[in-house]
Amino acid sequence: MPQLPPFAWILIVAALVVGILAGHFGWGSRWTRRMGRLHADYLAGLDYLISEQPDRALDSFLKLMDTNLDTLETHFALGSLYRRRGETERAIRVHRNLLSRNLAPEHREQALLALAQDYLRAGLLDRAEGLFQQVSDGTRLRGRALEALRGIYERQRDWVQALDAHRQLDGLGMAPPLSVAAHYLCELATYHLDRGDVDEARHLLRMARREAAPFPRAAVLRAQIAERAGQMDLAARLLTWALELAPKLLYDELAHLLRLAGEGGRERVLVELLRRAQLRAGGDFKGLVYAALALSPTDALGSLREPIELVVAREPTLLAIRQSAPQATFEQFAAQVGAMLARAESYRCADCGFAARRFYWQCPGCHSWDGFEACAIIKLR
Repeated sequence: MPQLPPFAWILIVAALVVGILAGHFGWGSRWTRRMGRLHADYLAGLDYLISEQPDRALDSFLKLMDTNLDTLETHFALGSLYRRRGETERAIRVHRNLLSRNLAPEHREQALLALAQDYLRAGLLDRAEGLFQQVSDGTRLRGRALEALRGIYERQRDWVQALDAHRQLDGLGMAPPLSVAAHYLCELATYHLDRGDVDEARHLLRMARREAAPFPRAAVLRAQIAERAGQMDLAARLLTWALELAPKLLYDELAHLLRLAGEGGRERVLVELLRRAQLRAGGDFKGLVYAALALSPTDALGSLREPIELVVAREPTLLAIRQSAPQATFEQFAAQVGAMLARAESYRCADCGFAARRFYWQCPGCHSWDGFEACAIIKLR
């Protein structure tokens, strides 16, 4: 018996579902009257599958389903199977076939949503957006359409529209966490800040803090505004506060904070941060030591020696590096580890595993917000 191609099983399952539905819903005499034609369509479709002619097989099964509108849900199931397998052209064909019928309003809405999902999977964002907007004007599937639109606007970086979709979802009780809306406002604030519109950026950051407080991203942006205005002390306080709220920002923002402190204040700032990290529950003491080493602050190595030794004693990899070169000075050891950390991937998304050397508020891989975590891993070569 010839081996069937993978897509063949989709249509075979769909064909079987048609028969199961017929028995379940008791189509009885209607089924009997049409049995001759249905039997022929089944045989033709299966023959095309075995001979690896999927499009002709699809024609046969679509013809079979056209003979009986009671097979509507099977139609939807077939299209969904195609879409999940990435065969979007066939999924689009199935759902267009549905829309060509005289459907009840609720079924037409379902078909529009399915076709929009096909276009989205195919990367045809404009077509998907138009159909999702049609569905969002209704009531039954409004939430699903708005959530899809929110995702499209994120991909297009249309933060105004994304925020509007978030607001509408919130009205339906279906919105994601408020921090997502705060991120949209921070994205808009960054846009205006880059164009020199500081007043609008400040206004948007106030709105972000009302959405989610405390919110470290807003503090980082406020620190940038303070620095531009020459308010270095305020910028340093805001950035320190942000790092305490979100220690995962250390690898990206510690250099910024040390720059604000100036040459004479770097050691003082590092010592204070380390003291707070040791005292505070959840403080990332090891992450702070790693971030400092990656920057190679030679003028502060004296104050870092004890914290580094504490971390080395707890980390087998660092201990192995130290023991592999017993004649090396502390400064040479710190420089070696710092160079390794500078090359390491510093962040990883907790949702999808995407790894990067820089921090992202939104994961480039799975597009989730706030999923990045500090995870510098030193690898022996």
